[in-house]
Amino acid sequence: MLCGKTALLHLPESERVIYERNPLIQVACQLRFPPILKISRQEPVEFQDEIRFQYPLFESMQPQVPSEISQAIQQLGIPVLSDLSYSFKSEDQRWQLSITKDFITISTSAYEKYELFQKRFREAVEVFERIYKPSFYTRAGLQYQDLIIRSKLGLEDKDWSDLIGKNIASELYNSELAPSIESMIKNLILKTEHGQVSFKHGLVSVKEAEKNKDEIAYLLDADFYIEKKIDRGENVWNILNQFNQSARKLFRWSITDTLHNAMRPQAVKTTEI
Repeated sequence: MLCGKTALLHLPESERVIYERNPLIQVACQLRFPPILKISRQEPVEFQDEIRFQYPLFESMQPQVPSEISQAIQQLGIPVLSDLSYSFKSEDQRWQLSITKDFITISTSAYEKYELFQKRFREAVEVFERIYKPSFYTRAGLQYQDLIIRSKLGLEDKDWSDLIGKNIASELYNSELAPSIESMIKNLILKTEHGQVSFKHGLVSVKEAEKNKDEIAYLLDADFYIEKKIDRGENVWNILNQFNQSARKLFRWSITDTLHNAMRPQAVKTTEI
């Protein structure tokens, strides 16, 4: 049973680096706002017109409700929800913008560094605010998903206890328990000085395309967020900047020096920021 007052998670400072062997599989950022019905009633023609050179591929998606649930809802006389989401993708499909009546999201599998990521999202948000004029934001979130695959890092001979910190996975350090673990996923909600983080991590099975076989990998999925009224403008970006710094510190705190060095860290020069 949890008792007492919740304490803030304080993460140690760490040097900012860019990994040559980058383990990131996806980075996403989302801003939520009070519903704007215009978005679900009209196709986003003007919005698309301003972003289509960067995001030329478009599709609209209707939420899928299982048929048995849909039938039950109709029998009860409850209207079926039909909120549309609109998706805009780059030509290589590695960047995606999505909007619905209550959020705008950017995601990418081609993340290089935060400044470039933030620049693309800021440009899209400025267009969005000019067209749809959200009153304010109710939630801001920044999510990093890292997947550690030992074979891609030349670490096949290493145990997970050599790579993942005892801070987050003490089970891997138990000589009796660790060898028998086939799967392990933890889901933590942690309170930080700038909001909260949903931190999912653990051992997962992935298909290695090159070798055409399954391999055990370690997933680190950190979703930093805050839920409160957030005025438009620089306050939004200051919050996201803080999340980015916290994400860097959480990742470094979660891994060992062995894994850190195997990913070939390169220090970020001041002129690159």
